[in-house]
Amino acid sequence: MKRSTFLLITFLLFSCLHAQTLIIYGDNASVVEKNAINDLNTDIAKVCQNESVFICNESDFQKQTQYTKIILAGTKKSHSMLKALCDSSKLQLLMMNDNLPAETFLIEKVRLTAKPNIPVLAIIGADERGLFYGVYEFSKQVLNIDALEFWTGKTPQPQDTLHIPDIIVRVDAPVFPLRGYFDNDDDMLANWKGRKLVVEFDIWQEMINSLMRMRYNFIDIHDLLGRAEYYKRDYYINMVEYHTDLELVEQVIDYAHSKGMLVQVPMYLGWEFHHISDDHLCLSEHMDEWMKIYRYYLNKSPLGKADLFLQRPRHPYWDTAYKCPKEKQAGIETGPLMNKMFQGLYNIIIEHNPNAILFCDLWSEGRPMFNSGSFQPNRNIKMLWADHGFAEFGDWPEETPRRKYDFGIYIHAGVWKNHVLQDPYPGRIKEASLEAMQREMTSCYLVNGQDFKHFILNLEACALAAWDPVQFDPEQFYTDWTSRYFSHQASGCIIESLKLLHKAHQPVGGYRDITAMIETILKNLADKKLEKVSLPEIASATGLAELSLQTAENTLPAVPETCFLVYDDQIVFPARIYEMNLRLLEATALYNNFLVELQNHPNMPAKTELYEQYSYALRMALISIRNTLTEGSMWKKWEGWTKPEHFRLYNPMPKVEWVDEIINTWREEL
Repeated sequence: MKRSTFLLITFLLFSCLHAQTLIIYGDNASVVEKNAINDLNTDIAKVCQNESVFICNESDFQKQTQYTKIILAGTKKSHSMLKALCDSSKLQLLMMNDNLPAETFLIEKVRLTAKPNIPVLAIIGADERGLFYGVYEFSKQVLNIDALEFWTGKTPQPQDTLHIPDIIVRVDAPVFPLRGYFDNDDDMLANWKGRKLVVEFDIWQEMINSLMRMRYNFIDIHDLLGRAEYYKRDYYINMVEYHTDLELVEQVIDYAHSKGMLVQVPMYLGWEFHHISDDHLCLSEHMDEWMKIYRYYLNKSPLGKADLFLQRPRHPYWDTAYKCPKEKQAGIETGPLMNKMFQGLYNIIIEHNPNAILFCDLWSEGRPMFNSGSFQPNRNIKMLWADHGFAEFGDWPEETPRRKYDFGIYIHAGVWKNHVLQDPYPGRIKEASLEAMQREMTSCYLVNGQDFKHFILNLEACALAAWDPVQFDPEQFYTDWTSRYFSHQASGCIIESLKLLHKAHQPVGGYRDITAMIETILKNLADKKLEKVSLPEIASATGLAELSLQTAENTLPAVPETCFLVYDDQIVFPARIYEMNLRLLEATALYNNFLVELQNHPNMPAKTELYEQYSYALRMALISIRNTLTEGSMWKKWEGWTKPEHFRLYNPMPKVEWVDEIINTWREEL
């Protein structure tokens, strides 16, 4: 036998040993549906090492002969075989004339009359997005693929071949039809790799992939557009000469659309690539200039590709209240001006895209302005009622005729006051989501996620609560989440650590709040202003944080070795840097209070020795946390993530040189 013939026979025999799955998509499948099919193929290939997968459309199905199982994937509209199944009443969870609600799906093992011995799986989406969600649910349940794999490192256990189980899945329609991720204050993510202040495309892909698998259906690309701080604040100017990468903006928008996601852009006027001048801020004089820039965004930039648009009745590019001294002096109210501005913006958007939606985010002073009645824009504009951060809403829209607006909510999974570690609060997310549902404020669920990686627990909790606030169980979610990543044995103690970390935030606030207190004390000391600092709240928070850290560290033996890195990154390290920041605050307060005491008792015995002790403790606490932040967690994949120079503009960690100057100045006073 010739060697070439032998090799051919060997190859054919080897191929026969490989299981073969035939994925059939509809003859009328859209590009987005085909992308969902490709993701299904990719997921199977990742997990099933000896599975050959062939993809074909319905028309080519009869030509295929080598397969042992079939997956039908598509929608009734695009896939005649699935339509026939739906119309035949052979599906257990879909009766005749029963239409799947938007974004929902059905997964069921079925039998084809023509192929009675072949296992067949049907993944039926109500629409393109429903198909994507159905594919991802199959990958989650059957292949054990984690939606957050890039951020957690949790990879699925390899399988030899694909097994189609007896599976029946159907979900109810989401309570909030629009569920979006708001990319905002993402400095650490944007500074981690590649260019400064830019989240590179590969990371955008990972975010979008994870968000789709968690069933978010739109993204807001806020920071990618180039917020005003980047080119107006010295902190960022000294970091890099920033310019918006419009090619990257378009690339991200196109990728989101390829996944069936919608894209939202904020219509602020401070984006680096094209912004209003500082002397054209007053609406009463420069309304036309505002409208001109809005038209530029839609007609001459990638922003015109967006589906959803966001605006606030606030300053056109700063996160502050709208201010025009001339208008205030003339007694011109802000509300009516904002009504006119919103109407002009709405007209421009609808002219550009009749199917677009304009959202008004009632953040900060927007709430009282709306409740007072002075701000009442076009009722076709959808309103977002904003929390105060940390999913705390407090007040809600007043029950008046103005409540005829279509309302949704803007909620924080992470907030800039705590932007380097998550304060986990799934219970609060449940309460806020349920309250919004009961108030019929369900048009949209916009989630601020800050640096994404820090807030994956809350981001997933928000996704589940937005789909169904009633069924979302915070305690069960805690158990499921911790068991999934760190084992069931370790789950209980990890939950205790997370809850202690949440509780530790109550006395003095988030990580940034602590740093702000430290900086305020140090600035006062630099200015020779002495004022005693209260210690009980600091001590209370520090005790809870220390207990959270100890619980996390003591639980390590119960965590599988394969999970050590993500456990340190997501559980131990956040607790450590929060506790260390509180220790630094405590050392700063004690140093300050000693100087206050010394001012009242200048002849205090051993004052020089005591001063050196307090100043040494302050200096060592600062050096220790700066070194820890620079070193980062044990997971070197994220090396550089928490470097102090990567922090957001507001209250980065104090520099050792500055503290040394303060210490030396006061030493000379002794």
